[in-house]
Amino acid sequence: MATLKSNKYFMFFLFLASSCNTYIEDEQIYQLINIENWKAKGSVKVKLYHYEKDTNFKKIIAVDSLFEVTNDSKYHYLTIIPEFLNDKPINDDMILLLNDSLEYRFTKVSFLRDTLKLANPTGFLGRKIIVRYNLKATVNEKEINYKDTLKSERQSSYISLDASLGKRIK
Repeated sequence: MATLKSNKYFMFFLFLASSCNTYIEDEQIYQLINIENWKAKGSVKVKLYHYEKDTNFKKIIAVDSLFEVTNDSKYHYLTIIPEFLNDKPINDDMILLLNDSLEYRFTKVSFLRDTLKLANPTGFLGRKIIVRYNLKATVNEKEINYKDTLKSERQSSYISLDASLGKRIK
């Protein structure tokens, strides 16, 4: 009788342990902007302008300029990390301006909430569920969609652009 009772408690504990899911949500809409095939050397000045949606970049809402910038000339990429918390949904048009001469115009911007479900490595203690944000937008008239870019739990939400997509303005 005692064995049956202890088995019942063990089964109940096993049921609870196997149904425990862990939920993690990215605090930031994006954690970095990556410009690939970046050939320029030296320091880079970055500004991100937010405009009211569908105003043809006429009504400015805000300007962000606090970024940590890493220019990796060996592997030809530029990494731009915001030094502010960008945890609010972005529903406006944007211009990413580099060195006052190269711009990326973002229109039809939306950050889609996406869920990444990972099995627990122990096999029976539930799943790890990670909620991330993926950019969908038109950048300088080219459609970009990063819905399928996040597959690893160590990967952060990011915006990835190619240097050739930028337009010279000076």
